[in-house]
Amino acid sequence: MDEGIMGVVLGLLIIAGAFLAYRIEKTNLALKHEIQLGIEKLEAKAIPTFPDIDELMDEVQGIITETIGQMRVPTIADNLGAILQNWAQVKMAKEMQSMQMPALQENPVFDDNSTEL
Repeated sequence: MDEGIMGVVLGLLIIAGAFLAYRIEKTNLALKHEIQLGIEKLEAKAIPTFPDIDELMDEVQGIITETIGQMRVPTIADNLGAILQNWAQVKMAKEMQSMQMPALQENPVFDDNSTEL
């Protein structure tokens, strides 16, 4: 009789161990699923998605191509305008210099004869 009771107890222990292993595995899978959902929610809220390097390179190349496509070869009007601008700038600089020179000669900034500091 002791062997029969020992067999029943051993059988119940094996069934209980198998049931506990099943429940632990099921809980583990549910916990992994909940953690994955939480991670996805956090990623959606906190970290914005950045384009990868290939998308950035394509966008920059598009901007460069668009900018270069809008450029044109300088015409004679552009060259004449640059010459006229340079001439006007030189003339204005000479006039400004001639306007400042008499003022500096009448009222010198530093007086060598002065003893005051």
